[in-house]
Amino acid sequence: SPQSAQTPKQQARAQARAAKKAAMQEANQEAFQKAETAIEEKNWVLTANTLYGPDGNSYVVSGMTNFIQFDGNTVYLQLAFNDVVNGPNGLGGITLEGSPSGMQMTTTKNGGIIYDFDVNGMTLNADVQITVNAGNNYATGTVYPAFSSNNLTFSGYLVPTSESGIYRSGFVTP
Repeated sequence: SPQSAQTPKQQARAQARAAKKAAMQEANQEAFQKAETAIEEKNWVLTANTLYGPDGNSYVVSGMTNFIQFDGNTVYLQLAFNDVVNGPNGLGGITLEGSPSGMQMTTTKNGGIIYDFDVNGMTLNADVQITVNAGNNYATGTVYPAFSSNNLTFSGYLVPTSESGIYRSGFVTP
């Protein structure tokens, strides 16, 4: 018999793999559509599992306490490093708040989303660019401060606020 012929067991395994892959693609597409709707409704959170500093170094962080949140007419940016105890927000970091303006959403050639906006508050003046991958909700959000070159990139997943599970400190710096 030719070597290319599969046994019934191999065929069953291949079918199971194909079904699993199709289910994963469907779940990822659903997550992408939820992210797109959340952006349109201005009610989302980019929960970061990795932060990239201006020096290019990466830091593994908790998405529960490190995020960019767009909540209607307010944007929150929170940093909380697990190994640091002191910080204005009581989580070893800082929680900043500002008002968004100049929101612009574009679709990339491959179907992803680029969402740009400015955020202005007493201690936060920055341009923010969110990029959501096509076909899933993996996203990066880069914060470009107006008065420095200390860009910070949040890398994680963009979800509706209701699905985020974030913990925002009560010590918000306006």
